[in-house]
Amino acid sequence: MTTGAMGFQGRRLQEARLARGLFKNALGDMIGVTSTAISNYESGADSPQIFRVDMLAERLNFPREFFFSEPWQEEIELVHWRSRETETKSAREMTEQRMRWLCELFLYLDQSVDFPALSLPRVDVPDDFRLITAGHIEGAALAARLHWGLGEGPLPDTILALENAGIPVAPFTISSDKQDGFSFVSRLAGRPFVGLNLLDATSARARFDAAHELGHLILHRGVTHEQARSKPFHKIIEKQAHRFAGAFLFPKSSFETSVRHVSLDYLIQHKRRWGISIAAMISRAYDLNLIDDDEKTALFRSITRRGWRGVLREPFDDPNDMPIERPRMLRRAFEALVKDGVKGSSILSNLSLPQPEVEALAALEDGYLSTGSDLNVRLRGSRLSTVDLESGKVVMFPGTKTSRG
Repeated sequence: MTTGAMGFQGRRLQEARLARGLFKNALGDMIGVTSTAISNYESGADSPQIFRVDMLAERLNFPREFFFSEPWQEEIELVHWRSRETETKSAREMTEQRMRWLCELFLYLDQSVDFPALSLPRVDVPDDFRLITAGHIEGAALAARLHWGLGEGPLPDTILALENAGIPVAPFTISSDKQDGFSFVSRLAGRPFVGLNLLDATSARARFDAAHELGHLILHRGVTHEQARSKPFHKIIEKQAHRFAGAFLFPKSSFETSVRHVSLDYLIQHKRRWGISIAAMISRAYDLNLIDDDEKTALFRSITRRGWRGVLREPFDDPNDMPIERPRMLRRAFEALVKDGVKGSSILSNLSLPQPEVEALAALEDGYLSTGSDLNVRLRGSRLSTVDLESGKVVMFPGTKTSRG
């Protein structure tokens, strides 16, 4: 029989526990119950007493209201992970909870903000990924550029390109060199989402990861959950997304025109202009048959001899040389709500999510929702707009849909 706090949502407890990377026995020890009790709380077979709910909120650093709020009513069918076969289950679970919160956050904002309409190109590639050829991938990457009016030159901001196409991008920081990013489609939210691990990231890596996830969204609409979990199939799918990323960042015709000689010193000259790593350019040259296997191996050995392997080791990897691109769509949506008079406390109350989690997913400054957002500033008139002075519009606000808070 269910006892304890009425309205307690066991699924929320599971989300909070997994997001903190805790096993049931560890969480049980923290509040003085057994792992079986935690299992019963999560399954709905039992509910904790109010004082234990308070302990859970304190130990897990979640608002008490979170455990009584409705969880996201959708199981995400397919997630494209980088290096799935070597990533730990715990690390994936920590991120998977935040995917659901990302959907919740987007849907909350979507009630008040007019985001850019989703605009993914329809490309001529087989539904069966096993039939996708190099020619299909090159064509799809070019089609995406032309669909968005990007031409064939260097992209000033890859993340911005995705966001202007209506794809929310969220940063996350997981201490794992095996989790660079993810992408998935939420049927309930009606959007694809992209997440990028920006911990110890370089500009070139973040751009490549964003383009890689875009490749999944465009090429792999027909991939099933079972296929993505198959190690042999996963390798093929990842290789295709890698090729797409290279083709999207540095189109074939531009590469063949610009790179007249494939050497490390020559490739260095193109890194900042095209925003792609030297290692990725070597792979790109190989994909385009500009170098053979022996030449590719020799170039990568030269990279190792020069000490360019590893985090922040290539020339221009320093953020001062090549600033890291940052997501803006969700951040500017929150900023617009704040300017329209919605207080941070109201936002957090509506979302029932931990403030640090909301700020992290939306790329807001730490503490933004408890400081700057409590200034009761309202724009004159009914039209609300925000312009990205760095590179143009990201989020358009022809007028708030609702006024919450």
